[in-house]
Amino acid sequence: MQHHAAGRLPEAERIYRRIVQVDPGQPVALHLLGVVAHQMGNSENSIELILKALAIKPDYADAHSNLAIVFKDKGRLNEAAASHRAALAITPDAADVHNNLGAVLHDLGKLDEAVASFRAALAITPDYAAAHNNLGNAFRGLGRMDEAAARYRAALAITPG
Repeated sequence: MQHHAAGRLPEAERIYRRIVQVDPGQPVALHLLGVVAHQMGNSENSIELILKALAIKPDYADAHSNLAIVFKDKGRLNEAAASHRAALAITPDAADVHNNLGAVLHDLGKLDEAVASFRAALAITPDYAAAHNNLGNAFRGLGRMDEAAARYRAALAITPG
């Protein structure tokens, strides 16, 4: 995982593959191999690997969340939303997942639901600048400009510039 964290993706991929060769039922290695595949531009393989990890360990919240990210990047927004919701069913206090779900809902045009997701993220982590900004975008989309401006100001107060 050190190679992965350091951005040395080919080395990380090689190690994860070795682990999977020794133990094909290792959900963490399958999941991380899927994450690396996505980072290296192979999203279809990424989906397959993460789904294998989830078949072994259905309550693996990080795998659901990362699968959602891959689906979103592929434009498969309904599947992304479903995967984020699956992650939240396991870890309801994951502010980043609430924020990411809100972003998907925003892209789907479900702005009221997006507002609820961003608010959930902020209830968990009040100083989450990205969630304030995203909430501002949702309010702007709903024509609620005063509320949008307040969220943008909150985001800037947390992360100036």
